[in-house]
Amino acid sequence: MRKSLLTLVVSFVLFSFLSIDVSANSMSTLDLHVELHEDGSGTITETRQMNLDEGTEMYIVLDNLEGAVLSNYSVTDFGEPFTFQDGWDLDWSREEKAGKYGIIETDEGYELTWGIGEYGPHEYVVTYTLSDLVRQLEDGQSLNNNFFDGEGSINPEEVSITVTGPISFTQDNTRIWGFGFNGEVYLEEGDLVGWSNEPIRDNGHITLLMQFSEPIFSGLKTKQMSLEEELNRSLEDSSYGDQPMTFGEKMIIAAFVLFGILLIGFIIIVVVARSRAIKRANPLVTGKAREKLNEGQYYREIPYTKGPMRNVQYLLESVGTGSFENYFSAYVLKWVKDGYITHTTETKGMVFKKEHDQFVLNTFKLDKSVDKIERRFFKVVVEAAGADGVLDENEIKAWSKKNYKELDALKNDLLRYSKDHLHHQGYLYFEEVPFLGMHATITKASAEGEELFDRLVQFKNYLTDFSLLDERQIKEVGLWEDLIIWASLYGIAEEVAKQLAEFYPQFVSQSEVRVSDIYIAYAFSHSMQSGYSSAVSAASGGGGSTSFGGGGGSMGGGGSGAR
Repeated sequence: MRKSLLTLVVSFVLFSFLSIDVSANSMSTLDLHVELHEDGSGTITETRQMNLDEGTEMYIVLDNLEGAVLSNYSVTDFGEPFTFQDGWDLDWSREEKAGKYGIIETDEGYELTWGIGEYGPHEYVVTYTLSDLVRQLEDGQSLNNNFFDGEGSINPEEVSITVTGPISFTQDNTRIWGFGFNGEVYLEEGDLVGWSNEPIRDNGHITLLMQFSEPIFSGLKTKQMSLEEELNRSLEDSSYGDQPMTFGEKMIIAAFVLFGILLIGFIIIVVVARSRAIKRANPLVTGKAREKLNEGQYYREIPYTKGPMRNVQYLLESVGTGSFENYFSAYVLKWVKDGYITHTTETKGMVFKKEHDQFVLNTFKLDKSVDKIERRFFKVVVEAAGADGVLDENEIKAWSKKNYKELDALKNDLLRYSKDHLHHQGYLYFEEVPFLGMHATITKASAEGEELFDRLVQFKNYLTDFSLLDERQIKEVGLWEDLIIWASLYGIAEEVAKQLAEFYPQFVSQSEVRVSDIYIAYAFSHSMQSGYSSAVSAASGGGGSTSFGGGGGSMGGGGSGAR
């Protein structure tokens, strides 16, 4: 009996706690989009994914506007527009407020209000415009605004931020900071983008500072402050800057500086000694020096035939060719030759018709006998093409941008597998070089490795000296195609193809690889690299981590919630 009673009590307590947690008003995501206009005004669109089960209305407090004027206010829920209600009354019932929105003017600014409607899930989209979001400072222009205050609010678990403008924001014309939340802000493709890494705290906020060194906006309200003064005020109490140092802290820093100077001196000595020791050991000659060694020399055959062409990528890259993009182009042409893909065109457009190039996949999987790296390159094409098996430039670019980490791994493995193969096959080897009681590991080439490396460079000399191509007697179309594929590894396939087509027109009609295929392979390769580079740039440049503290001196602020 006691056991049953205890079980009942525990169950009741647990149920009570769970009920409290589930019943609380919550916001899973807040998507904040700010469109800045040329006159310095800004249209703010907040998309709030919420679950509500108490209160009659939602509200957003707009305080500390410094003269900014509200306009173009609207509210929707799951796409259904609300009706504006003048003379909003807080005492109306939930049913009376349903489907309506209004404005309450306060001494500090405005309260934007709208009816909750039915309890449960909601997707509110709140849009409004504020004049004078961007201000003219003494030596530049800036936006410094608190867009969300966590105190007393229903705080979002996740936040995404986008700020657009009349022109592209770049690292040359825009500096950006985020305050009040733990997250990231970056410049990507001309916009500010950001996100939170954790829910907004009760003592947090979302404040953005954007400073513009160029006159992007016109007709702005002035603010008697310099950009540096504004920044210093914002950085107070933030993790971007430090508090004034004590004498003891200054002494510690001085000690670190002295130690740093001594360390730098030691490093210079070590670097010089290491460099001299390596030079005496005759390491593998690469780059311009290798090209100079082979200047005026030619190798007229395919330089490597003992395995897949990825085996020599390390050597090609060592002389500035054989890039990841080059290999993708070469593989595309190889797949055309082998019949795995076919280049076609499709006419699009109702009025202005235009032909669009695309590759149609004739298979979705290469045989296991095909080199593993090549299979992974082909997997990229298959996934980017999708279920219909038709690949265009936009698809490869979009896929590369979304899956840049997978491309990064493939790029690293291409180089690593090549270097490992060259070592295992005896073309390259490591050697320990002693200096100052330490050792440096250098890469050297065996006689076979030196010969292979020279052939790779001399083959490029042959391909680029078009007069020599005319001397050659190409007896089969397969050799013509192999020359084109290898020329892609050097990034010169287009030029070589034009010359070969002139010297050997009979092969143009016979070959599976057409001159147009080469152009399109390059275009698709460039689109892949563009998507990849865009994603990498967004992940590493222009902005960075936000500061939970700081953000003083900003406009805006005020909480939001239900009541």
